[in-house]
Amino acid sequence: MHVILVPGFWLDASAWDDVAPALVAAGHSVQAITRSGDSLDAQVASLVELLDEVATPEKPVVLAGHSGAGPIAYLAADRRPALVAHLLYVDTFPGPEGGCVNDELPVVDGVVPLPSWYVWEAPTVRGMTPELREAFERRAIPEPAALPSDPFHYTDPARHRIPATVISCEIPAAELVQMVNEHHVWAAELVATEDLAILGLDTGHWPMFTAPRELGALMVQALAPKPIDGP
Repeated sequence: MHVILVPGFWLDASAWDDVAPALVAAGHSVQAITRSGDSLDAQVASLVELLDEVATPEKPVVLAGHSGAGPIAYLAADRRPALVAHLLYVDTFPGPEGGCVNDELPVVDGVVPLPSWYVWEAPTVRGMTPELREAFERRAIPEPAALPSDPFHYTDPARHRIPATVISCEIPAAELVQMVNEHHVWAAELVATEDLAILGLDTGHWPMFTAPRELGALMVQALAPKPIDGP
């Protein structure tokens, strides 16, 4: 399948460089992108435009979003559900109607820069060595001021019929499964997803840096054809 990889906040397409080989080796084609647009609507529209270019209902694609890009991928799928065969959420999830990515991220000089490492809790930065942190800081791209706080608005219930897989890193998979089963408000869109799988990866919030091969393997696993039941 054709897999579109959407990087999370402060990252560009190169964030997926060490993950893509596993997908390619499994027979998938990969298109890593850099998000563009100065608002949530603009970034969603840009991704929808790409879907219109590369996908058809006969040949839908996979959308994979990490962190803050997970909701962006989901919103694009909401606009074009017939063009998306599978949604992959890398340590992220689609928020509820009216929610946002994170309205607590500080705006500095009209943008949202990569915060200090001291802001994050221990599970978030697990595996991020000093070398990885320094590399991230060098590559970090400030986000548009409005992007983290712009609200989510959905239009098509058909989005719930798109198969989805969450690769959960900060939260153990079993705990996330329990939260979804308990119908937590923030998990409303996961609860409504008709075909949902939750996989665990024991690392921090940036697995493309801390465990890229393992992340790639789980993405391949998520996209593998399901066994056909016998007669």
